[in-house]
Amino acid sequence: MWQPEERASSDLATLRESLVFAERRAATLAELTALMSEGRDPLALAQRSVELTARATRAAGAFVYLWDRDAERLVLQAGTEGWQRAHLGRIQLRMGEGITGWSALMRRCVVIPKDHLKDPRSRPFPELNESSFKSMIAVPIVAPGEEVLGVFSLFAPTEDAFTSTDVNLATEVGSLLASGLIQAETVNQLRIQSAAARFLRDLPDEAWGSPGQCLRSMARQCAVHLEADVCMIELATDRAQPDGATTAIVTTQRFRDSHDPGIPDEDLDRGCLAQLLEPLRMQRLRIPLAAAAPIGAVTCYRLRPFTPDDELLLEAIGTQAAAGVLSLSGTERIRSAVSQLLSAPDPATTQRLLRRYGWQPRPALAIVLRTHPAPAAGLPEPAGPGGPADPDGDRVRAALLDVLGAGGRTLLLGGQGHYLALVHAEAASREALIGRIGDMARQPRMRLAAGIGPAAAAAPAQIHAAVHQADVAWQWAELAAPDGSAIVRYEDVAHLRQLPGVALEMSAQLKGLLDALAAVARYDLDNGTDLAQTLDALLANGGSVARTSSELFIHRNTLRQRIQRIEELIGRSPEHFEDLVIAGMAARLIRNGGSDGAPGGSAPRKRGRKQPQHPAAG
Repeated sequence: MWQPEERASSDLATLRESLVFAERRAATLAELTALMSEGRDPLALAQRSVELTARATRAAGAFVYLWDRDAERLVLQAGTEGWQRAHLGRIQLRMGEGITGWSALMRRCVVIPKDHLKDPRSRPFPELNESSFKSMIAVPIVAPGEEVLGVFSLFAPTEDAFTSTDVNLATEVGSLLASGLIQAETVNQLRIQSAAARFLRDLPDEAWGSPGQCLRSMARQCAVHLEADVCMIELATDRAQPDGATTAIVTTQRFRDSHDPGIPDEDLDRGCLAQLLEPLRMQRLRIPLAAAAPIGAVTCYRLRPFTPDDELLLEAIGTQAAAGVLSLSGTERIRSAVSQLLSAPDPATTQRLLRRYGWQPRPALAIVLRTHPAPAAGLPEPAGPGGPADPDGDRVRAALLDVLGAGGRTLLLGGQGHYLALVHAEAASREALIGRIGDMARQPRMRLAAGIGPAAAAAPAQIHAAVHQADVAWQWAELAAPDGSAIVRYEDVAHLRQLPGVALEMSAQLKGLLDALAAVARYDLDNGTDLAQTLDALLANGGSVARTSSELFIHRNTLRQRIQRIEELIGRSPEHFEDLVIAGMAARLIRNGGSDGAPGGSAPRKRGRKQPQHPAAG
């Protein structure tokens, strides 16, 4: 039996211990609440929660796993000081995997008083040295509405180390952390907007001395905002420009200390960067500079995966960086040579631009090309540290020079699949050149649209006209074969230049007929008939039953039966359209276009006479 003095002393000790814990609890929750009001980012909030709770509960280790929606994994994102910190971002658990995953899946607090590694739910990670711990608590971080945001866990080196008050504190911290994570999503959006708005303002004054200095400063600042190890900014300049592409590659001190102290923090080239990054398997995030009209790209690398918020931040920074570059360089320096020449307003501008790229006045053929090479079946496009390879690549450029003629005979400008070529050639060699381009278009894995201008004399006015006429022909080539190759000569489409305007004038009537004739296309598809072909032939022959039946090699009675079926489908006789020109065009579109020409329809089978080539096809 305890004496009254002993009992009083014991009660007093218990009371003091309770008061001390209550003070620690109050201090912990108060600081976490203050951190939430400051709008800390999720990782910073989780890390501070770990440190404060470990101190309050005297835990030897504390960790926070956050749910990654994209990876569908619980990812270790915060931990107490020690060897475990080296594995942040690398340890991942599926929902329900391990004690931590089970706590998240069941949305229940788990208390393991001893031998937690012997628990059947355990999923050990030797790199975390969990065998040094004997007891643990796992608390789910659950948002209102029961959405699991993560798991908060505590470890101790002794058995039965955690009391009910420790469990209650961990649960309270988990609830606070859930509220903080939800709030942080909104705050993070504001932070992204703020960082983008301050991006140019925060650049040092010396950054504006030259485009090179500006790019390097922007790359350093991007690396800071994205917590990246390497940042590369590239400007898309034409290959033929004297100064070539402009690139800034910046590495952080952390990256250099970890991999090679001899690595410079700037002035690396892409080849050197590729050698550095190849064995490291770093994560990459690449965003165009100015999404609406890209003038380049910014690429960041780090070991930890990038989040959707990182992507939003880099997109916002990319817009600001593009504005800064253009303020120094001007749009003309950034725009490609092809873009400048195709938009040149007069012969003098065209002549000045061509002289810049080394072209001497001489008779020439102007050619505008768009290439669309595709990777071989089952094989991905080759990719390097800078991302997927240029889709046309050196192979296509070399092939074009081989087809067009190298040396001083050809000026080939452009890249990224869009080219403008001037070939010193006489009119007599034009068809042979077109034939060689056609041979290239028929190669495997190649789609090509080319516009061929007329042979032009050396006079600036003629060269200027030839360039623009080649561009017109190329646009028709793109329209003629959106999924294949086409070569169009300007003279074959010159008379069609008024066609778009005429088509717009009849657009309303044409659309009404297409809507009605869609029923014909659907009927052909469902029944294997040729009513669309019959209607096309009937209108092409001016409604003559005799000529149409002869052309289709069918009996007149068969034709009459088809006409009757068409009338039933569209609600009017195809022999009495108000405007046979518009009706004929609608019938041809339905026959050739199917679902493209008739809303809701599908392409019917095409039999009988051979389909005529598109009038723009060369």
